[in-house]
Amino acid sequence: MKFDVAVPIDGFKDEKEFIFTKVDDFFSTITAVESQKEIRLMNFGALKKVAFTLPEEFMKKLEIASFDDISIYYVFVLQGVNTENSLNTFSPIILNNKNLKMGQIHLDSSMLGLELFDQILPKF
Repeated sequence: MKFDVAVPIDGFKDEKEFIFTKVDDFFSTITAVESQKEIRLMNFGALKKVAFTLPEEFMKKLEIASFDDISIYYVFVLQGVNTENSLNTFSPIILNNKNLKMGQIHLDSSMLGLELFDQILPKF
């Protein structure tokens, strides 16, 4: 399925469309139409659920009418060594399956009740 970008994806600010491909129940990919670069995704439901609220502005941009219409994915980065793989849980990609719009949101750890988690994360 082809999705239009309503809110930019980190590292892909000029990309306007992505092709979504489901690999299995846990993993999927999105491929930028213009650059053909691929991002690996892990289904939000594959991990323990984290509760958060989408800001009204984000919901308007993706035209989200119901949470039943969206899918949430974490960006999954595969490295050469398995112990170096990473999962970005603070910036999920949201797909509106009804109108085929997508975007990335940046969550605040305090919004998730993880204020102390910020203290142990490396600062770049």
